[in-house]
Amino acid sequence: MLSMTHPAVMQYVHELPIGLLPLMFKGDSLPRLVVKANKELILAAKLKKKFSVHLVPYDLYGVNSVGFIAAFFDDERHPLILGGALVKELFAYEFCQVFLSREVNIHFFDELGREVLGYRAQLASSGAHRSLLQDAVMPSVVGLNQSAILNFLTEWFSCSGQSDDDRAIKVDLLEPLYPEDIVFADMRDESHQYHGSPSVSHFELEREEPGVFQEQEIIALLQRTFAAEEIYHSPKRYYDREEVADILVVTPKNVFIVQAKDSPNLERVVNQSIDRKKSTALKALRKGAAQVKGAALYLGRKKPAVFLMGDDEVKVDLEGRGLYGLVVMKELFNDSYDEYTPVLFDVYESKGVPTIALSYSELHQYTRFLHGDEAFLEAFMKVFEWGRESGIFPRLRVMAPGSVVNEDPPMPAKR
Repeated sequence: MLSMTHPAVMQYVHELPIGLLPLMFKGDSLPRLVVKANKELILAAKLKKKFSVHLVPYDLYGVNSVGFIAAFFDDERHPLILGGALVKELFAYEFCQVFLSREVNIHFFDELGREVLGYRAQLASSGAHRSLLQDAVMPSVVGLNQSAILNFLTEWFSCSGQSDDDRAIKVDLLEPLYPEDIVFADMRDESHQYHGSPSVSHFELEREEPGVFQEQEIIALLQRTFAAEEIYHSPKRYYDREEVADILVVTPKNVFIVQAKDSPNLERVVNQSIDRKKSTALKALRKGAAQVKGAALYLGRKKPAVFLMGDDEVKVDLEGRGLYGLVVMKELFNDSYDEYTPVLFDVYESKGVPTIALSYSELHQYTRFLHGDEAFLEAFMKVFEWGRESGIFPRLRVMAPGSVVNEDPPMPAKR
């Protein structure tokens, strides 16, 4: 495993929010490619044993170069994608070498930086790919609007057709570099400091019962932004020991009610139609919103609010604290926000609790770059207030401090 044979590389893996990372080691016969992504994309790669890489020219804000979109086929018509610009300081020339290689070792990591799968892979590129990359001028990261480029690449892919698929670089995953059914155990003290934590947690890619796995992973993300002692896992009502919420985050200024909504990460779920996945997501969101309402009602019954952690009674004075709801979903679909928005607004209108939904991958991006209560709440309320004003919630792209974000460029015409 790359994380064991080359532990120094883990700094770069953890710094990569999500996407692809090429690696070259002296003495290696093959270049390597890190794919950092969510568990659904990784499982799709494991099941399908293939993915494609599209090289996409762009001309934006005076920068004329090439970006890429990697497509992973959980659904042939609506694959999961990762993309980005080829940037001089961010391994652009190593990317070119990897994309034009005949064989590469590929290592899959999840958002928490855990190495899940590895394969020897075969790539099928063409002379056209070689010419495009050799002729491209790789821009500097300084002043580069990577957000606009990613918007362009994503829109380009949504408009692409069969001819574009035929021209993509084909990647076939030939043989595992290590067993595909690894179970990971985390025994680090720093991972288990929150209230209600076990002493050891474990993780596996394929899971029939996702609940506890997802909740622990959400807590791992939240601990990047909030102190461990502010996080309560599965607090219980004092009178019947039923769960108040999946997670409560209690800071000096605010309380966040967090509900986790996932589904099994199995082949049968990966192979569901996109319409079935959308329907499942909407049902899960409705349930999560109802649970936020129930938690808000319970917390408001007594002053101060009371809940149990094991046999210990915890009291929280809500006076002067903001109360917010967050539903963390397995996935959300851009063309379904007209259905999501009324469900979330209803929580605010009925209980006075501003509530938004984030996919797990979005929460990863938020907590990767937002540190502390104020920064997280600022992004949270930007989404909520935009939704109140426009009538539909946006998806906020959270990027590294100092990133350039200008108005969106013109998008390509649909084909």
